Amino acid sequence: MASKRTLPAATGTSDATTDGTAAIVPELDRIVVILSHTTEPANIGAACRAMKTMGLSRLRLINPVDPRGDAAQALAHGAQDVLDRAVVVGSLAEAVADCVVVCGTTARRRQLRKSALMPPHHLARHVVDHAREGMVAILFGTERTGLTNDEIDICRYLSMAPTDASQPSLNLAHAVMLFAWEVRKAWLAGQGREDWVGTGAGAGAPPPRPEMSVRHPNRETRLPTQHEVDTMYAHLGYAMTAIGYNDFERRKFLRYLRQLHGRAGMVNWELQIFHLLARRILELAGQPKFKGLD
Repeated sequence: MASKRTLPAATGTSDATTDGTAAIVPELDRIVVILSHTTEPANIGAACRAMKTMGLSRLRLINPVDPRGDAAQALAHGAQDVLDRAVVVGSLAEAVADCVVVCGTTARRRQLRKSALMPPHHLARHVVDHAREGMVAILFGTERTGLTNDEIDICRYLSMAPTDASQPSLNLAHAVMLFAWEVRKAWLAGQGREDWVGTGAGAGAPPPRPEMSVRHPNRETRLPTQHEVDTMYAHLGYAMTAIGYNDFERRKFLRYLRQLHGRAGMVNWELQIFHLLARRILELAGQPKFKGLD
């Protein structure tokens, strides 16, 4: 087991600004992920990567198995710094001693607390709010059985993800990612960036797709199948070859055209514009008709 270390004081974690410099994010730096009695070292490494991806850097481990071994190092790809700074302690009391709020995660309804369970996005709002005042812990139990009742008892808030009944339990690292993402969304919303995460007055339903705003007076409007789209490009490419485009020129032109159409969107009857153009080119070039992809 790795040596135990004193819990460090919060100093602020880094988050990239628009000009590429680092900015201090005190709320995120006061959020601590605690893994209790982890038995699979790979889960520790994967949890480090999940945390760093979402801007979290403080990890505490209660009596873990081989927390800095090869398996943990391999799965912490790009987040070895989080793993290196992880604090190993011998008890839950040590892990949460400096926290003002402890939040628990569970995969099953607890008899005494089942009516108090909240969804992850509600928990995340509380976490970010409390992190403005002090250290906040998000506690995850051991892989096989989750949090014990004693661990649940010290949690002010308890959260459960609405997973499918056929497989209700998340992998530990997946659970860390889910809650870390919800925390990041709540933090982004607090920074006035609601549209990015789908909350707030400026969000809601996505804007209508541009291609579905067009109508034809005599034809139905629908998205073309990929086969229909590929057939149109093949027809156009066949016509380009007939008038002297080489393979490089044709592929480059069609690649750019696909990108343009991808940004703008196309419906089924708009493909006919290009079929008509290609057909006319072939007629004027005196070349055989296009016979299709097949």
